Amino acid sequence: AQSYLAIDWSERTYGPDGPWNALSVHVGGIKNSTPIATQQVQIDLYPGSSSETYLPYNVTCDTTKTLCNSGRTWSPIYDPGTDPMTGKGFEFDDKTSSTYFKGPTVGQAITLGGQTVYQANLVSFEIGATPLGQNIVTYPNGVRAYPPLGLLALDAGTMDKAYQTSVVRRTTSPSADSSSVWIPAGYLYNQGVIPSYSWGLHMGSAALDYPGSLVLGGYDKRRLIGPYTTFGSQYPTLLDIGIGVETGGTPFTFQNKTGLLSSDNEDSRINVAIVPHSPSLYLPPHACEAITKELPVYFDQVTKYYLWNTSDALYQEVVSSPSYLSFVFPPASGDLDNVNIKIPFALLNLTLTSPIVSSPVQYFPCQPVEPNGTNGLRYALGRAFLQGAFVGWNTNAELGWLAQAPGPGDSNVGLGSEGKNIANKATKLDVYDGTVTNYFAQSWSKHWTPLPLTSKAPTSTASPTIAPTQTATHEASSTSTATIAGVSVGSSIGLVALITGIVLCIMRKRR
Repeated sequence: AQSYLAIDWSERTYGPDGPWNALSVHVGGIKNSTPIATQQVQIDLYPGSSSETYLPYNVTCDTTKTLCNSGRTWSPIYDPGTDPMTGKGFEFDDKTSSTYFKGPTVGQAITLGGQTVYQANLVSFEIGATPLGQNIVTYPNGVRAYPPLGLLALDAGTMDKAYQTSVVRRTTSPSADSSSVWIPAGYLYNQGVIPSYSWGLHMGSAALDYPGSLVLGGYDKRRLIGPYTTFGSQYPTLLDIGIGVETGGTPFTFQNKTGLLSSDNEDSRINVAIVPHSPSLYLPPHACEAITKELPVYFDQVTKYYLWNTSDALYQEVVSSPSYLSFVFPPASGDLDNVNIKIPFALLNLTLTSPIVSSPVQYFPCQPVEPNGTNGLRYALGRAFLQGAFVGWNTNAELGWLAQAPGPGDSNVGLGSEGKNIANKATKLDVYDGTVTNYFAQSWSKHWTPLPLTSKAPTSTASPTIAPTQTATHEASSTSTATIAGVSVGSSIGLVALITGIVLCIMRKRR
C-alpha cells in the first residue's frame, strides 16, 4: 500500500552559521547485478533545491579549507562521452545567500528513507579544486569558501508552473530514456511508493539537539500546530513582524510589539520565499533595523552580521525567556484569523565559526536585502525560520502550507511522531489546533525560564499604520472585556465600603 516516507537525518550538525541539522542519504550506482548498497556512499545534504539534487564531487580536497568534505563527498564512476545518463551542466545560483553550484548531470541512484531512486537527477559539482573555483558560498563579509553540503531536490519549484508541469509529466512517464532523470519524490510517486508528489518539512534545532523532520508523500502531524496559512504559485505573504513574550514577565519595555515590518507609515507587506537551502532571515533593511533596535545586538562592520552583545545582561534574559519574534501571515481560505508563527529568540541565538570568523561568536540571523527586480535578490525565510516553523508542498494540487512548529518538548522530539499521508490532490491538512490547547507553550516549557512578572513594564505597542486583522480584533475585544470587568468589580467594592461606613457612623451615634 502507498504510504508516506520519512527521511533519515544525520547525527552530525553543520556550520559555519548554525549549527544546522542535515539529511542523511546514500548516492551512486546503477541498477545491475551488483547490490546497490555496495555501490553507494553516505552523504549529508540540506533539503530545498528545485529539480536537481546537488552533490559535492571531491577532486582534491584541501584540508586547509575547513568546510571542504565536512558533509562527505562522492566520486561517481561514469563516462561523460558515452554514458546516456549524463548530460549538460546545471547550476544553482541563489544570489540572496550568494551560493553558487554548477556541474554535469549524473543519472545515478539515490537511496533515502530505505527507498532507492534510480536515474535520479543528480548534479555533481566540484569542490577542492585549485584555485578556489566557481562552486562557492560568499559570506556577507566577503569570505569565500567551499560549501559544506549539497542540496536535496524536493520538487521542481513552486514558482514556475509551466516548468513544474513539464517535470511532473516527465516524472510520470511510463518509460525512462536518455533525457529522463528523476526528482526523488516524483519517482517515488510514479512508482506507487508514496500517495502523492508532496512533502512536509521542519528543520528542528541542532543547538537544542532537536532533530528535523522530512516526510515525502505526507507529513508528521506532530511537527505542526494549527492553524496554518496556504500559498500557491506565489510566495507566502508576510503581513507583519512582531516581538512578544509568551508567558511571565518581559525583558523589554513592552509585552508585545507589532508593526516591525512597516516603513514610512505605510503597510509594507511582502512576499517571502521559504528557503531551507539558505540560513538567514532575508528582510528589508528597515525591518532588520526595527527588530534589532529592541534587542541587545549591534551590526558589526567587520563581519557584516548582527552580533549579540553577550556582555549585556539583557542578552541572557532575551535568549532564555519565553520571548519570541513573530511572523504574521494571512489565514488559509475559509479561515478568519491571521496565522502568527512564533520563533523563540533561543533559536535565533546562532553561532558564526570558521571560515567566517576566527573565533566563535553569537549572531542574530537578519540579513538586509533590497530586491529591485533585476539584481536577483528576494525576500526569504531560511533555516533560522524553519527551526520553529513547518512548511509543506503538494505538487499536483499546486498548494503549500506554512504553520507553527512545536518546540523540543520534554524529550527533544517535539510533540512526538505521527505520520500522515497527503492525498494526491489534497489542499487541507489534519492538524492539532493551537487555538484550543497552547501546544506551543507546552512544547517549550522545559526549555525556557519565565521572568518574574515585575520585570519591566508589561505594555503593548503597535503601529497605527497596520490595518487591524481579524486576530487583532479578537485581542482588542478580549482586552475591552477585561477592562469592563475590572471597572465593574472596582465599582462594587467602592459601594460596599461606602455602605459599611454609613452603618458604623449610625451605630456610634446611638451609643
